[in-house]
Amino acid sequence: METIREKVAYLKGMLDAEPKMDEERLRFLFEKILALMDQISDELDAVSSAQAELEDYVAEIDLDLAALEDDFFAEEDEHRCACHHDHDDMVQMECPECGEEVEFEEDFLYDDDVQITCPSCGATVYDSEDVDDDDLFEEDFDGPEDED
Repeated sequence: METIREKVAYLKGMLDAEPKMDEERLRFLFEKILALMDQISDELDAVSSAQAELEDYVAEIDLDLAALEDDFFAEEDEHRCACHHDHDDMVQMECPECGEEVEFEEDFLYDDDVQITCPSCGATVYDSEDVDDDDLFEEDFDGPEDED
């Protein structure tokens, strides 16, 4: 089966070969052009149909993927706030002045020159200079102590 390009090349060759055509030759040429347009139309319909099927298939894949993401990432989503970004592990400390709970990221505990203040009264809740680095890890490594 000839491709559309081959048929177009054939028709161009016919036009280039005979600058002046009689009526019968013109009729033959127009019949070939119409047949070619009919073939192009059929192939375009087939491509459009295949495209529509692919769009439906991709939409189904998208729905399946969304369901998998919901199942897989549901636990992570529970830790998200209303602003839709992840937070590190959070630490809560009570303000020594007003007693309000102040929440901040745990990573601040390990940074130098950090001071966390209470949003209500402005009192210092945590100051990294007041904490000895060994104090941060004592709780993790303290095991049951044997008293003699």
